[in-house]
Amino acid sequence: MRFSLALLGSLLLISGLALGDTPMERILNSLEAGEISEVEAAELLVQSVTDYESIPLRFTEGTDVARCGTPAMLEAMRLGGGTDTANRPSFTGPHYTFDSPSGHFKIHWTDAGADATTLGYANSIAGAADSSWAVQCDEMGFFQPPPDNGVGGDDKYDIYIKYLTGGTLGYTTCAGEYHPPDSTHDCSASHIVMDNGITGSGTRVCTVSHEFQHAIQMSYDYNEPTWFMENCAVWMEEMVYPDINDYLMYISYGENALRYPWMDIRSGSMYWYGAFTWPWMMWDRWGYTSVREIWEYCASQSGNTMLEAHDNLFADHGMDFESFFMDYGIWRWFTAGNWFSGCGMYNSEVALWIPGPRVLPYHEVTSLPFAGDQTANFAPDTWGIHWIRVDLEDYQDQWIEMCFDGRDGFEWNLGVIMQDVSGDFTAQWYDCDPTTGDKTVAVGAAGWDYAIFFPAFISTTPLDHTYTFNITSLGTGLEGSPDVSDQLNLSVSSNPMPAGGFVTFEMPAAGNAQLQVYDMSGRVAATLLDEEVLAGTHTVQFQETGLSNGTYFVILYAGDRMASQKMVLAR
Repeated sequence: MRFSLALLGSLLLISGLALGDTPMERILNSLEAGEISEVEAAELLVQSVTDYESIPLRFTEGTDVARCGTPAMLEAMRLGGGTDTANRPSFTGPHYTFDSPSGHFKIHWTDAGADATTLGYANSIAGAADSSWAVQCDEMGFFQPPPDNGVGGDDKYDIYIKYLTGGTLGYTTCAGEYHPPDSTHDCSASHIVMDNGITGSGTRVCTVSHEFQHAIQMSYDYNEPTWFMENCAVWMEEMVYPDINDYLMYISYGENALRYPWMDIRSGSMYWYGAFTWPWMMWDRWGYTSVREIWEYCASQSGNTMLEAHDNLFADHGMDFESFFMDYGIWRWFTAGNWFSGCGMYNSEVALWIPGPRVLPYHEVTSLPFAGDQTANFAPDTWGIHWIRVDLEDYQDQWIEMCFDGRDGFEWNLGVIMQDVSGDFTAQWYDCDPTTGDKTVAVGAAGWDYAIFFPAFISTTPLDHTYTFNITSLGTGLEGSPDVSDQLNLSVSSNPMPAGGFVTFEMPAAGNAQLQVYDMSGRVAATLLDEEVLAGTHTVQFQETGLSNGTYFVILYAGDRMASQKMVLAR
């Protein structure tokens, strides 16, 4: 059974998902417990961004730093706070303004008091804003933020430079802002506030690009959930400033999609920064327009429609949310030390995502038989996974069987990656029995270095998401081994491949097949096939694609399967 996120109905807001220990989380938890009112919560959320020292220590002591204040400001607005149209920032000194060189922005600053900065600092903000507009609006085609009806002095986009506390580098807010009356969606003007003390120039300009992405998002639909807003804003830092890599801090430590793969992909706090990998994968597979299309779907109707927008995008590419999520479990594996030149899933940038995918100590398997479970305190959330890695060095002539047993009555999936560290891989995922949660998968170890099994929990329930598994060797030979007729059997006609060569593969069932050629940098160099095909054997001629001689990887995406084959082109 395929699962559609749209069936969940309205999206859980931030307060309904797991958050890291931040002031925002503590304030929302206090609200949920009935300790404070909605009005008090809204005031505290705004103060956590604009006046951090003034809120009670119980909300701040020992918390993580929220570098972006936008989520707290949005949640405050949703609770009915911060809606005064006159609530634009004031300064501790004389209020100066100037227009950015492009004319798109008006920069507001002062040179006295706690908010004081220099003209040089203000100019660096203006330059970063112009670069962000040029890339995000002019090159990538995202909506331009609407005019604010002259609230900041004219209709240019307003950026204020002020002293922010609590580690906040910037925020974007649309509370009380102008809503264009001719808009057919939940579009709003907004303004950005930048901290006046960001010492690193790289961090400073990346923060501007991050916050400007939020301004763009609010021009699409300010009612959408914050998790994807933050995913996209961090991803956009790399799009605008690919040579700075300030975003790496989010993937190197703390809660992120590689180190905490068992967390719900919609989780908040530090995780939503470190889950920029979610839109990054869309960009890698289908280009940046796919991320933009998510927001266009959101703008097509009012209200919170983020999950439905994802469903619609994936359907446009012959997939659903479940299949993309399982591919995401494969895609994340080939990062950091698991990335290899030309692996064909993304560019070489992901080799920098160290320390990389996290395998829990009890999920490292070096000898068989082996029995395990989800491990204490690490049960996967909804839309969470574990990677269980089996070293196949001592089992090259054998078949390996995984017997998985998830908690009964819920939806589980089980994926498996067969990895050859020298280059090739193949991967597939399966639905577990919806009643028992069981699935047995057997793989031939010959020629592979590792088998990586990854269970995924799909259901939504407050009950514990527990599972057990056993991995055994089935012995040598094919007799009595499982049916292997569902393999893709991807191959090239010869290596090196001359002019007139071809690629063949098996489709176990009718469905969409995408056959792409990647160069050694991870760039899509050619698409040989992208269409619905019938079950059976298929041959695709390697027609003239303008590729020069060299080494490439052919990647086949076919439903719930994926395969890679190295190819040397010699013409």
